[in-house]
Formats: sequence, structure tokens, C-alpha cells
Amino acid sequence: MKGAILVGHGSRLSYNKELLIKLSEIFKEYFDGKIIEIGFMEMNTPKIMDAVRSAAKKGADELYIIPVFLAKGVHTTEDIPNEVGGFQNGKSIIDVDGKKVKLIYCEPIGPDRRIAEILWDRVQEKY
Repeated sequence: MKGAILVGHGSRLSYNKELLIKLSEIFKEYFDGKIIEIGFMEMNTPKIMDAVRSAAKKGADELYIIPVFLAKGVHTTEDIPNEVGGFQNGKSIIDVDGKKVKLIYCEPIGPDRRIAEILWDRVQEKY
């Protein structure tokens, strides 16, 4: 079964985790019937590998690791991949409690017209 892990940075401020939880609920509408978990780099739980274990326990054998970051940086190019054992060409197979799980690493958000539209909406809200 396919699934996804939405990966956030983490923060001491509670709304950071709440935002990722809400985003994961919205994402479920697109990835219907699939296992969706959230994981954090630091300061919040669950950690990334805890989210991977949870998804595997629920039956996932193929997981998309999705960094919820705007741009590439050390976290997206090194830290997140290192947390899950690394990737070759964006993919890897890891052992999770005796079960083989395929991981597919997605790119961060990047420059996307839909983000610009959201930013423009925020400006319009203040007009």
C-alpha cells in the first residue's frame, strides 16, 4: 500500500505542528485511501523515522517522503535524506521492523505559480 510522510522542520511554537496536521488532512483528499503521516526534523514529534515506522505498521510498503519546505537547502538535500538512510536517484529500500519499505523522495515546493497565487490572495485580503 502506498503512503506519504509530510516532513516539517519543527518549532517550539505549537501552531507549526498544528499547521502540518491540518495540511496532512487536506492532503488526504488528494491521496485518497492512502496512509498519511507527519514527521519533524527537530523540536516536535513524531520524528521522521517514527512516522515511517507508523506508516509501515499500518501497511505501507511504498512511502513518498515529502519535505514541506519552500526551497532546497541543507535540510532537504542532506538532513532529511540522512534521517531515513539516504537515497539513490531519489529512491531507497529500507528495513522497518523486518519489513521492506520503498521510499521515494520528493522535491521541496520550489517556485510554483500556485504559491504566487496564494501570496497574491494574502495581499488582496489586506486591500
